[in-house]
Amino acid sequence: MSCQESQDACCSPACRTKAAYFFGALVVILLGVGINAMLKSYTETGAQAAREARAKERAKAQAEIRQTTAQELGTAAVLDKAKGIHRIPVTAAMELTLKEYQANAAASRTAFVARVEKFTAPPPKAPEKPSAFE
Repeated sequence: MSCQESQDACCSPACRTKAAYFFGALVVILLGVGINAMLKSYTETGAQAAREARAKERAKAQAEIRQTTAQELGTAAVLDKAKGIHRIPVTAAMELTLKEYQANAAASRTAFVARVEKFTAPPPKAPEKPSAFE
């Protein structure tokens, strides 16, 4: 006899056990879904705030870098007085290079390569410290 065949058998221990398992499983599933929803909302809120804060930091750093580079590209300055290296504005450098290449391209290229090698030359080696045993 199954649980639905008679009203008398509806409250039998077998039916009550099945109902208890069903409701227990339903409660566990609903608790899991609720906890999952809570954790998801908490982590998304915190992560979103962290992403926004980091985006503001990156935007600020990028603005500072762009301002610095724009200032450096548009002004003249002495970079290395010992080597005789100076920075000039980009427009002036392009005009100067154009004039030099129009006059004599081969000599201009040779001079350019020499300037690059002079600028990128490694500094002289530091003298070695004398040994304490000498």
